[in-house]
Amino acid sequence: MHEDTDYRHRQWYWPRVNVETKKLQCCCANKTACGSSRYFSSIYYTPETCDILINCAATDVGGKIDFINHNTQHVVDILTTNVLSPMILSKKVLSANPNCKIVNITSTNVNRYYPNNLAYSLSKQALSDFGSMLKLDYPDLQYLEVRLGLTKTNFNNNRYRYNQERYNDVYTNCHLSVEHAVIRIIDVLFDSSIKMIEISP
Repeated sequence: MHEDTDYRHRQWYWPRVNVETKKLQCCCANKTACGSSRYFSSIYYTPETCDILINCAATDVGGKIDFINHNTQHVVDILTTNVLSPMILSKKVLSANPNCKIVNITSTNVNRYYPNNLAYSLSKQALSDFGSMLKLDYPDLQYLEVRLGLTKTNFNNNRYRYNQERYNDVYTNCHLSVEHAVIRIIDVLFDSSIKMIEISP
């Protein structure tokens, strides 16, 4: 994840697996900010030692559609970005620093399934379950799950980027701002007694 220091201009980046080369490709919300030709080997890439890993990348490309008609590559991209990448990153940072705190940003979709949102909802449920299982395997793990409600970002634009004719503006509904979400997360980030928090509009 690359970011501006000003939350109002934050740009989010997520890794994507190229099926042919089996390497991680840096995929950006803003392609002009990061060339799509940058590849990182998923085998040899090792992040620097860190104290807190926040798995906040998420995509629902081509989503909000019935499962049978959801593009297969888009389903792969969703599961890779939302589940596999956080798992691999968590494995690597914990190998380097067993005391690293893992923060998984899941979704209030974990609490309730909304129809025609199968791949995304499954990915967030899986990320939540991954954290729960990780805590059982490593009882001393520093961990926090953030179940985040609707938050206004470029997420919805990216969901429909290949199907603009289906665009539905979900942000007409009550939603959080990025600033509000960040403040709520920071409030509990360093409290080791809190293992899960839900942040809703």
